[in-house]
Amino acid sequence: MKKMIIGIFMSIVLFSVLGFAVSVPAAEQVKELKLGLNVPLSGPATDWGLTSIHAAEFLRQKIEEQGYLKVGKDRYKLVAVPYDSKYVAADALANARRHTYEDKITFQWILGGGVVPSCQPITEKEKVICLACAYGGKKVTNPDKPYTFRVIIGSDLACPIAFPYLAKHYPKIKKIAFIGPNDDCGFTSIRDGKAAAKAVGWQVVGEEVTERTLVDYLPVMTRLMKNKPDMIHAACSPTDQVALATKGARELGFEGYVFADATKDPDKVMEIAGAKYAEDIFFVNCINQLINPEVADLDARTRRTYGRGIMYGVIEYHASLQCWAQALERAGTLDTGAVVAELEKGTFDTVYGPVTFGAKSLFGIKRQVLHPVPLGVIKSGKFVPLELMPIPDKLK
Repeated sequence: MKKMIIGIFMSIVLFSVLGFAVSVPAAEQVKELKLGLNVPLSGPATDWGLTSIHAAEFLRQKIEEQGYLKVGKDRYKLVAVPYDSKYVAADALANARRHTYEDKITFQWILGGGVVPSCQPITEKEKVICLACAYGGKKVTNPDKPYTFRVIIGSDLACPIAFPYLAKHYPKIKKIAFIGPNDDCGFTSIRDGKAAAKAVGWQVVGEEVTERTLVDYLPVMTRLMKNKPDMIHAACSPTDQVALATKGARELGFEGYVFADATKDPDKVMEIAGAKYAEDIFFVNCINQLINPEVADLDARTRRTYGRGIMYGVIEYHASLQCWAQALERAGTLDTGAVVAELEKGTFDTVYGPVTFGAKSLFGIKRQVLHPVPLGVIKSGKFVPLELMPIPDKLK
């Protein structure tokens, strides 16, 4: 009996060992693919950072649901590594150094036209692919920075595409004023907005720049209201600043329109400014119904994962991350040079439908994500989709 018990025990041990030996290789087949997220997780631009977190999390979920990311002979699960930049250039630079030299991460999502240029000397030198969630014009996107891909539609595309539509459908708009942050992102967005406004015959009647920490907008909006603009362009301003600037203008009697080219959360704008004051704010890249049924899946994931409705910017951010993941699979390697080549030449299946990188005529290199540009407006306390505007053929 004793020998039988020992035999059974040894059989169990042997089976367990063999079972473990069999399971180890299967586990080892799935490696980690790290994506550095260098984004604001505190401060006035927090909503952009949280949107980035959501977009990356949904890509992680989809990758695992589909049996992981297949790159060559290997399979990978996505691991996001977020650091808070606070939308401060010095902090973003420190994060880029940490991601690059300590974490050895060669794919980095860096947010902010005001901070990306501080990181590019590192990312370009080390051949790190920078997925630049940024404005910044040619300072960010140019042939000298081939590892930087701009993954959002900036003011250099949004304003020239949206303003003709607004000029046609809202003929009361004749005069426009600008307010934006005191950094490269704000300067670029105001410049782009001015050029687009003049192209449709609008008169530019004011311009103000403010610090991103500004809370009391009444003094600056008092100056901006002097020439009675019909529309205010809240250039490259995040949710909090759009809401506070609009509220300040409304309290001074402004009854015109506001154009927000960078805000990703209309619901939050209404919450901060109040639904009454948020009336007639236009948003780009914030429509879900006109894009793709897959947006419903993103909304469901947001509610399931975070207990709230979708932040509309997730659609745009997630689409660019889908492009990156598909480029990795097509390249069959994690070599960033090979992935760059795939991103530059590929057409990718995303929540926006087919998406490419282009705009060589604008930047001298195909590094700008291209997809239809949605336009919507707040009406009677609700966000209402207006139009899905195509990218001009000359930019493709």
